[in-house]
Formats: sequence, C-alpha cells, structure tokens
Amino acid sequence: MMYNPINRYKNKVILVILVLHMATFTNTANAEVTNTTQDCTKIISTSKHKPSHSTPTFTKLSLALERYIEGDVVCLADSYQPVILIEDFNSGSKPLIIRPLQYLGTTIKSRYYQGTGLTIKNSNGIIIEGLIITGGLSAILIQDSSNISITSNRVFNTGNQAISIKPRHYGGSHYLIKDNIVFNTGMLNPQYGEGLYIGDGSYTKDRSRLRIQHTVRDVTIMNNIIHHTGNEAIDVKANAYDVKILNNTINDINLKFNAAITIATESSFAEFGGYIIEGNVLTNIHNRSGYRPIAIAVGHGDTVIKDNIIVDEAKKFVAICLFTTFLNPKLNKVTLEHNILIGRGSPFSANCTGGTKDKAKAVVTVK
Repeated sequence: MMYNPINRYKNKVILVILVLHMATFTNTANAEVTNTTQDCTKIISTSKHKPSHSTPTFTKLSLALERYIEGDVVCLADSYQPVILIEDFNSGSKPLIIRPLQYLGTTIKSRYYQGTGLTIKNSNGIIIEGLIITGGLSAILIQDSSNISITSNRVFNTGNQAISIKPRHYGGSHYLIKDNIVFNTGMLNPQYGEGLYIGDGSYTKDRSRLRIQHTVRDVTIMNNIIHHTGNEAIDVKANAYDVKILNNTINDINLKFNAAITIATESSFAEFGGYIIEGNVLTNIHNRSGYRPIAIAVGHGDTVIKDNIIVDEAKKFVAICLFTTFLNPKLNKVTLEHNILIGRGSPFSANCTGGTKDKAKAVVTVK
C-alpha cells in the first residue's frame, strides 16, 4: 500500500524544532494561568501560626472534606503534603478543586518508589491542578471515578506509571488530562513506566480476554509534555474508548514494546472504540529490546490519526504501525491524514503482527 500523506522532508527539521519550542512555551504559559485567582474556601496547613484571614483552616484534607460545601476550592498551604486518598466522594453539582495556595508550591513526595502520591477511588467531580508529585511507585491513580480533571501538574521520578485511569469494579467516564509535564517514569520498573496509562490491559489466566470488562470512556489528553519515560508515553487499553490525544509534545521515549502512543493493541475483542490522535509532536523514540521503535501503534478502531509530526533517524523506525488485532469488524477503520515523518525509517505499516491467529487487519482510508 502506498502511503503518501506521511512525507519525509529533511529540510523541515528546523520547523519541527520550532514547533517543539512553541509547544513547550505554550504548555508552560497555559500552566501559569491555571486558576489560582479563584478564592480558596478552605486551607490545609499544619503550621502552628494562626492564619491572619478568616478562611477555614484544617490540618488534614480529610477533615476539610468532612465539612465539604459544593464548589469548595481547597488550597494546600504547606510546601510538602502527605499522600492524598479520596474515596467514596461526590462533589455534587459543582466540582471540588484541590490546588496549592501558590502555583506549584506544594509537593507530594513519596520515598523509595513506594505507594501512590494521589489516589481517587469511587468518586465524582474533582479537579486536581498545580501540584508537584514525585517519588512514589505511581504518582496519580484514578479508579472507578468520573468527571475528573488532572491539569497543570508536574509529575516525575516515579517507580512505575505516572498517571493512571483504571476501571476495576465499575469503570467511569469524563476525564481531562491537560497541561501536565510528565518525565522520568519507570525508575524502579522500566517495563511499567508508562507516562499515561488509560484502562487495564491485564488478561485472564487463559489469555482469552481482558480480565477487566468494565470500561473508562470520554478521555481527553491534551497539551501535555511527556519525556524520558521507561515505556509508552501514552498507553490506551482496549477497555478504554472515546479517547482524544491532542497536541501533546512527546520526546525521548525508551520502549520495551509497542509505541510511544499505543492504542488498544491487546489481542482481545472489544465492543467499543473511537480514538483521535491529532496534532502531536513525537521525537526520539527508542526500543531497548532491539525491536523496531514505533511512534504510534493502533490495534483497534475506529481511529483517526491526523496532523502529527514525527521525527526519528533510526532506520528500523516505523512512524505509524497498525497491529493485526482488529477483531471487531464493526470497529476496524483507521483514517490517516496529513501526518509528517522526518527521518530514515518507514512512514507506515499496515501489518504489525499481533498476538492473534486471526491476523485481523484494519480498513485504512488515506486522505
């Protein structure tokens, strides 16, 4: 199959470098204007000095949530905050906002790559913004929760994944991951060092299907900077659907397998799909197993891959690779439009062999 819309133009390297710098500047600028002007309605502080203002102050987040009022903005005043667990919480008609008193002024730091910095389970309506989270086995875990936004945070030096959204008993919907900077993942276990992990890819013992049948849906991942991860920058599993990956900057990804952006390559029939990968810049993708490095890999549909810029000089490199795991014939369409590869590798492969005997391929449309 001829695939012309991905072009290899060496003289566009300068353009891509400018795009990378602009993306970094835009991300930082967007983060700087995060909602820090909205008044704090509650403050968390362990300081012995009494505040000079009338805002209710608590020593623990859990105590503040016991007296939650719809639309609360809870501000963390201390430089270091203990790990946060929010469970069985519903914010009502307005979201709960948790942020530092000063932008990026609070760090959740775990030791020895253990535990999770911030966990939200079985909850609804929470915005987390402007925190620094580092050092745990994972940084942020969202499980069986809905209407969650993770914006303008700095997440780095994690043992495994950085940010995970997973179903377990119920699943969930409506997530926004935006304007975050994520780097240095997989410091303990590189194989599990995804930057963003969406869904759950674990199989049953006989590997006949995915173990978790619940789903997460309506996920928007946009304007994030992700670099130096131990495996995929963004890993979306087959039990996650309606996922948009937009305008992210991804650089220096050290893969064990799959691709920098991986969409549902599990060898498992999936009932739902719908993925958009658009406007991302991906550079310097490596594979430490000796396998071909891949920028974008897809194994399920329906998927639109559009206006991405991919830069890599490895000869074995594949910019866009479709795994032969399109087991649902109602969801096997992939549309490719105006993607650019700068490098010596292959712009496209429609036959990245998956783990099935079916060798189920996508139906590809090139615009």
